Amino acid sequence: MGDLILGTVFVMAAYLVGAIPTAHILARRAGQDIRSMGSGNVGALNALRSLGKRAAAIVFVVDIGKAALIMLLGMMIGVSDWAMYAGALALMLGHNFPVYIGFRGGKGAAVMTGISLIVVPYLTLLSVPALLLGYVIFRSAFWAMMMTFISINVLTIVTGQPVEQVVLCILLTLLVGSTHLLRAFRLLWPAIKTLDFHSIGQIE
Repeated sequence: MGDLILGTVFVMAAYLVGAIPTAHILARRAGQDIRSMGSGNVGALNALRSLGKRAAAIVFVVDIGKAALIMLLGMMIGVSDWAMYAGALALMLGHNFPVYIGFRGGKGAAVMTGISLIVVPYLTLLSVPALLLGYVIFRSAFWAMMMTFISINVLTIVTGQPVEQVVLCILLTLLVGSTHLLRAFRLLWPAIKTLDFHSIGQIE
């Protein structure tokens, strides 16, 4: 029963920490609402376009850090494997659907990076070439990150990682990708109808 209570509290804490909207907080400090700027996404990419490079770097580092710290905390306090994996998923859900600002958050690329750096650090580092290649091919930070995550998925499978880790990586990648595609479609459709090619080019 003690493990169950500890694990449940950990998962709840993971969601609440994941839901901290870093980009929204920075924008508010500048008297702005990032949800009404650019793509409306509460993440590092929209922060880059709407708030500048410095703000985007802060958002990216903090969002990676909040995920990494929670995963490290789980290891330190000795939560069970199920709680670690559920906590990782809760981190992503918190970031993408934050309770603090009406469940409208980011896409989770930075959060998945933070989780991966703790859960599969060596495989994450091995996937860096995929990041660089993705950016060269697509000229898009988001799609470069997606290629990185796909690479991590492949590496977890071919290196014989536990099934739970493989499933977690796939789920997190699907969450990042599906959140992006849904938001991109909502932005893309009005741009197509009005033939606004500038707006189409700005979609993340």
